[in-house]
Amino acid sequence: MHRNYSISRSVVSEQSHLCLRGSHILLFAFSLLACITGMAVAADTGDSKQQGELTFEPLNKTLIASEEGLSLAKTVAQTIGVETLRRFITKDAAYAKRLGFESLSQVTDGTLVALPPFPVFRIGLTPLQRYDGNAAMLFARKRVLQFVVPIAVEGKQEALSAITVRLGGDRKSDKIIQWGARNLIRQLSRRRGELAKDKEISSLALFVIEIPALNRLYLGYTRAPGKIMLMPVAGVKPSEGIVEQPIEDVLRALAIEARTVDEKPR
Repeated sequence: MHRNYSISRSVVSEQSHLCLRGSHILLFAFSLLACITGMAVAADTGDSKQQGELTFEPLNKTLIASEEGLSLAKTVAQTIGVETLRRFITKDAAYAKRLGFESLSQVTDGTLVALPPFPVFRIGLTPLQRYDGNAAMLFARKRVLQFVVPIAVEGKQEALSAITVRLGGDRKSDKIIQWGARNLIRQLSRRRGELAKDKEISSLALFVIEIPALNRLYLGYTRAPGKIMLMPVAGVKPSEGIVEQPIEDVLRALAIEARTVDEKPR
């Protein structure tokens, strides 16, 4: 009996030890699970915080081109652009007028100068159709590569024509992709002159937003105290008038329209 009791006590002791070890393993598993869950929650919170921080400041920084980019685009237009323009026009007075110049002599004999460029942001139809109300996310991955550069005759601030420059990252890749656009550049320049007199415009760092699929073009700027506004330049019916609106309102309306059309330009 004593021996059996000793064996039973030994078995019970061994079982208790196993249970204790099992409890430790279970406790460790729960602790590990809690740790993993906490890390996941922290990661989600970090992502949410990061998305929440994409408000005005990053959007403003994205839409305002760097001084280096603006200067380079202006230089390319002033040198390569003007030189090529003169070579193309040669003695074609009609072509010179189609590009916006008043006479052939303005191009061949006058001194053409580049005025401050307008950075251009192009939004495709698909991203616009997926727009969820976060304007910063729509522009987050975009870089300013294209600039519309007004061209004037030296001594005059009136833009007659334009040269569109696309920067490729190095001088060999920089390209002139368009000449002319006289109506567009005159309208943009006139709007810039009007905005320069508006005391609520915090900066004249203007930009252009283009939606080719909807045939829309907007002039953008910052109105104090930090509200990004858009003004239609092309694609708006005359009856709708030229009215500035916050960028969020414009994009929201364009997204609704974009979901009803296909990829063909309007």
